[in-house]
Amino acid sequence: MNSKFYKGLAAVAIAAGFASCSDDYLQTEPITSISDATAVATTEAAQMTVYGISRIMNTQNDQGRSHTGENSCLQWIGEGLGPDNVSFMNMNEMGRSWSRWESLNLPSSSLCKTMWGYCYMIISRANTVLATIDAADGTQAEKDWIKAQCLTFRAHGYLHALQWFGPRWVDSNNGNAYAVVLRTEPGTGPAPTGTMNEVLDLIYSDLDEALKLFQSSGKSRKYWFEPDMDIAYGTYARAALLKNDWNKAKEMAHNARKDYPVMTNDEYMSGLINPTSDYMWTNPDNDIYYSAFGCWFSCNGSYPANWSQGLAINMDLYRLLDERDIRRKCFFTPDKAAEIAKMDGYGDVASLTEADFWNPNNVVAGTMDCAAGGLGNLAKGFVWYAMANNPVSNIVTSYPFCRVIEGVAQTTPSVMQLGAAVKMWSIGVNGTYGDSYFPWMRATEMLLTEAEAAYMAGDEPTAKSVIEELNSIRIPGYEAPSGDALLEDIRLSRRIELWGEGHCWTDFKRWNLPMERRVWKENDVTSGNTPANFAIRQETSAYNGWRLMIPRSESDFNPAFDRSLLNYKD
Repeated sequence: MNSKFYKGLAAVAIAAGFASCSDDYLQTEPITSISDATAVATTEAAQMTVYGISRIMNTQNDQGRSHTGENSCLQWIGEGLGPDNVSFMNMNEMGRSWSRWESLNLPSSSLCKTMWGYCYMIISRANTVLATIDAADGTQAEKDWIKAQCLTFRAHGYLHALQWFGPRWVDSNNGNAYAVVLRTEPGTGPAPTGTMNEVLDLIYSDLDEALKLFQSSGKSRKYWFEPDMDIAYGTYARAALLKNDWNKAKEMAHNARKDYPVMTNDEYMSGLINPTSDYMWTNPDNDIYYSAFGCWFSCNGSYPANWSQGLAINMDLYRLLDERDIRRKCFFTPDKAAEIAKMDGYGDVASLTEADFWNPNNVVAGTMDCAAGGLGNLAKGFVWYAMANNPVSNIVTSYPFCRVIEGVAQTTPSVMQLGAAVKMWSIGVNGTYGDSYFPWMRATEMLLTEAEAAYMAGDEPTAKSVIEELNSIRIPGYEAPSGDALLEDIRLSRRIELWGEGHCWTDFKRWNLPMERRVWKENDVTSGNTPANFAIRQETSAYNGWRLMIPRSESDFNPAFDRSLLNYKD
C-alpha cells in the first residue's frame, strides 16, 4: 500500500490524530479536521474511517520513532519483556529499563501509557463508527461489513488490553477480578472498571455478531490490513486461549486457518519480506521511514546495520531445538562454524568451538558482540550463510548488507551478537529504511493454538495430528510424542515458530511460567547469553502477576475508574 493511499486516509479519517497527539487519548480525541458525524455520514466515509483504524496500527505515535502501533507493541511487550529474546538491551531509546521490567509498575511510565493509549484509540474509533453506522447513507450490505470490521477491531483492542494490563486467567477468580476500563460508547466520558468476565463477554459477543455480519454482507476485503471473517475467527481463538476456553479456542483456530496452508520452509526462510501463504493480517510499513518495523528489527534494517541493534535468541531456547529443525538456521550460534567452514574463503573458522563464544577475548560481555578474535570472520561468513539460506537473497543483498558483501573495503558485519537473528529481513525502496510485511496474524499461529487447545481439552489425537502438520515440514522425520511431552513439544514449537513475532511474553504469562534470561559467564559454555546488567528472572507473582500498570492519566481524566479495585501491590 503506497503513501498516497494513506495520505488520502489522513484527509478523510482519523490516522493523523494518533501520530500527532502528544496527550493521552482521554485528553484529545484522535480526529483531524472533521467531526465524527462527517466521518460516518456515508458508508464510503465510514469505510475510510475504518481504514484509518488500520492506520493507527501502523503509524508513528507520540512515544517516538521506535513505536508505531501493532508492530512495535508486539515487539516491546511480546519480545522485549519475554525470555526468548535477549537483545533488547541495545535499544537505547527505551529498551534498557524496559527489558529489565523497571517501568511495568510505574503509573507514570511513558511506555505503559503508550500501550494503553494504543488499545483505547482502536476501541474509541470503533465505538464511534458502531454508534453511528446504522444512520449512514449506503446499502445494508455495506453497513453490515463496516460494522463487522469495527466489532472485530474493538475485540482486538480489548484483547490486547487484557493481555497486557489484565490478570492471567488462573489469577482472575474465574474471571471475577477487575481488569481494565470498559468503554463501549463514543467519546471519553466516565467509564467503569470492568471485570475480566465482563470484558471477555463483550469480546465474545462482538465477535459472534461480527461473524454473522461478515456472512450477511457478502463482501470481502480489498487490503491485507482489513479484518474479515478469518481475522474475527482468529481474534476469537486468541481470546478463548486467554480464557482457557479450550474447546472454543480449538474450534475458532481451526476455522481461522482452514483456507491458509502452513508457511513452507522456503517462505519461512525468506525473511518475512512479503506476505506468504499463511499470512492472514498484515500491513506494509514502507511509508514510515525510520519508524518502520524493518528499520528497527529486521537483521539488515537501518538500526542493526549501522548500530548493531537487533534481535537475538536466548541460547537456552536454542539448546532445546531438535538438531534437524530448519529454524535453527536463523541464528548466529556456535554450531554454524562447521557449515560456514565449507564455504569458499571461510575455512579458517573450522577450528572454532563453542568455547570461543564464551571466551572474553572474543565476546564483549556487555553487548554479546562477537566481532573480536576469530569470531569476527565467522560473523562475516554467517552473513553469506544466511543469504545462502534465504530464497530471496537477491532482493535483500541490495540493502544495508551491501556494505558488508560488496566492494573491496568490506566492513565487519552488523549481525554479530551471540544468538543474533536473521529471521526478519527487509528491503529498501524509494529511500526508505527497511520495508517488510510484519505479520499481525498467521495461520500457523492458529495451528499452534489449535494444537494446544486440543491437548488441553483432552483431545490428544487431534493435538498430535495438528502439531505434526507443522513439524513434519520444519523437522524432517518428526513424530509427535504423547502425554506431557506432547504439551512441551507444542509449547516449544510455538516459541520457535513464532519467535520474534510478539507472542512470547503473553504466552509465558498465560502458561503461568516464570521467565529467565541467564547471564553470560566467561569460559562457561553452559551459561546464558545475556549481559549481566540485563539478565533477569521473574516469578509468576512479580509485578502484580505480570500486569502493566494502567497509567495515572486514566485516573486523572476518568472519574468512574477505580484504581483500588485492581489491587496493585507494587
